[in-house]
Amino acid sequence: MKNFSFILFNALAILANICACTDSNVAGGISEETEGIVAVNNKTIKGVSQKGPFAKGSSVFLKETRKDGSLTPTGKEFFATIRNDAGEFKIDNINLESQYALLTAEGYYKRESTSEFSDCSIILNAATDISNRNSTNINLLTHFEYQRILNLVGSGMTFKKAKAQAEKEIFAQFGFEKHEFAAEDLDITGQTEEDRILHEISKMIDNAFYVGGDPAPCLEVSTLINSIANDFSADGIINDDLLSKMAGYNFAFQKSNASSIISRLEKLGTCNQANLNQCDKLQTTITVKALKSQYAPDTIVHYDHAICSQNGWYLIADKQYEEASKEIEHKTSSMTDPRDGKTYKTTSFTTGGKTYEWMAENLQFAGISATPNEENKKGIYTRTEALLLEDSVFIKRYQSVLAGTDSIYQGICPEHWHIPNAQEWKAIIKFVGSPSKLYSKDWNKIHFTNRILGDNIEFGAVPTFFERIAKTHDSFVPYANFIAFTPIAIKDNYSHCAADSTATNEYSGCQGRDYYLDQDSDYIDEYNPILPDQLFSILLGSTNRYMGSFGDNVIILYSFPWNTSYKAFKHNKLYLKYNVRCIKD
Repeated sequence: MKNFSFILFNALAILANICACTDSNVAGGISEETEGIVAVNNKTIKGVSQKGPFAKGSSVFLKETRKDGSLTPTGKEFFATIRNDAGEFKIDNINLESQYALLTAEGYYKRESTSEFSDCSIILNAATDISNRNSTNINLLTHFEYQRILNLVGSGMTFKKAKAQAEKEIFAQFGFEKHEFAAEDLDITGQTEEDRILHEISKMIDNAFYVGGDPAPCLEVSTLINSIANDFSADGIINDDLLSKMAGYNFAFQKSNASSIISRLEKLGTCNQANLNQCDKLQTTITVKALKSQYAPDTIVHYDHAICSQNGWYLIADKQYEEASKEIEHKTSSMTDPRDGKTYKTTSFTTGGKTYEWMAENLQFAGISATPNEENKKGIYTRTEALLLEDSVFIKRYQSVLAGTDSIYQGICPEHWHIPNAQEWKAIIKFVGSPSKLYSKDWNKIHFTNRILGDNIEFGAVPTFFERIAKTHDSFVPYANFIAFTPIAIKDNYSHCAADSTATNEYSGCQGRDYYLDQDSDYIDEYNPILPDQLFSILLGSTNRYMGSFGDNVIILYSFPWNTSYKAFKHNKLYLKYNVRCIKD
């Protein structure tokens, strides 16, 4: 054992001597054996200098650095001018004692938002290894990483590692993932993902994080560029004030990387299925300032909450949060269907001097046929099943309601409960303030609405069906489709057509739109009249798009955000299944 220890000791001593020999050539912590310093002879380097593109005649300098790898300039420089307004430059006959070169571009640049040249000059830098490249570009990302690379090399890191770390850090600070290309390979007019990222960052900086309006003053942009570079250089992190402005701007234009910035700024962690719909109070209010013009005031929106959506962290404005989360006075109870003994939750509220009690779950009565329908047991009905139009017990009542001799229609609901009419639907939506306040909290697990769904009166609406956003799109939007009954012949609520007019279709009414909706009528959608003797369903979740063609009829959904609107549809035009929510007589 002693013999083995002595042999091991000698081996370690030899290894130590080898390491000592290697260290003798290290300067500034850079090992030549690790990375290798090579001279550059008769080299030509070309590239583009861009914030937007630098103007023709702008200056470009290439500085030689010491052969010890410390990135310290030797004082030897090469000079070129920008050759055209695309920012192109070329430097010939470059001879350097080290392949690590420092570049600086100075001049006016073409602004992304106006395509006009700036009224002040700016300076951008780049640090690069030109041993294996014939081109190198100078841009915002090379500038932001420049001093960070110098600091990391000064602390003992090799240039290669310092550059890799600085690039990964700066991409992350702007909410993007670093992929393949180095910063000096990027071109704001290029086609790669990193090119697009550079363009987005350049445009954002040119606006100084303001949304809309004219670009920020050039001196403000120059100051912002240097502030980011100086702040980033110390630890690879941009301060919270700059991150907050960056998050606000990206939220308006690039919500995916805004999520990354918000998460890092607020230390929220990853947004995923496990915390979907989680809403957190922000430590730092994120402000989005939208610049208008000299003729219109600026718009400022303050966001103080973030909610986890299927697309990452989504900002919620303070007023929106307060409105969505406030309590709405209501009472909960239950009712039992005497026909099959099933018990349902109920919710009740008082508005306009009247108390309404609704089922807070979908009816799941299987009907009275000899072979109960399995879909009915799941709360899904056809129009005929929901209204029992083929049942002799109810058909007489149905006809009397249509004739106006009765006010409510029972349908498939249990005794003392009935199918809600459009006026009752209108009352509940007006009471809660928005259809989104009727959605079950689980709705977000199906399709995130970027809303706080508090289910404010515990109504618990859930999707009945899904509709493809577009024929070529894989995403589906959910809808809650409830049966409704509108029995009144409401033609008397409208002005009548002129004698010589012709009805064009049931949605536009008389030619020239002579029919106008009576705001006190039973119709929900207050943009088109309804004609006599029509039956309707209430569709929660309409989208701003063409719905589709059903038979010979085309149905158009109007311009509403899908999660904040409601619409009535004719049963005999929209071939869908329905849920039933009974309301107490």
